[in-house]
Amino acid sequence: MTTPRPARRPQARKYVNAASAELLARCFPGMIPALVIEEALREKAVREGRLPATRRTT
Repeated sequence: MTTPRPARRPQARKYVNAASAELLARCFPGMIPALVIEEALREKAVREGRLPATRRTT
């Protein structure tokens, strides 16, 4: 009999600290963390002039 492998953890968790996890849980319950982070990064890049503002249709 072989021992079962431990469940795989998503790689993105290593980039989410305790404060970020609390914000995600409190302000964006039920949302996919990767999408929340992507939207925040996109907005920050536009604010800083690193990405031209584009309209998203989704």
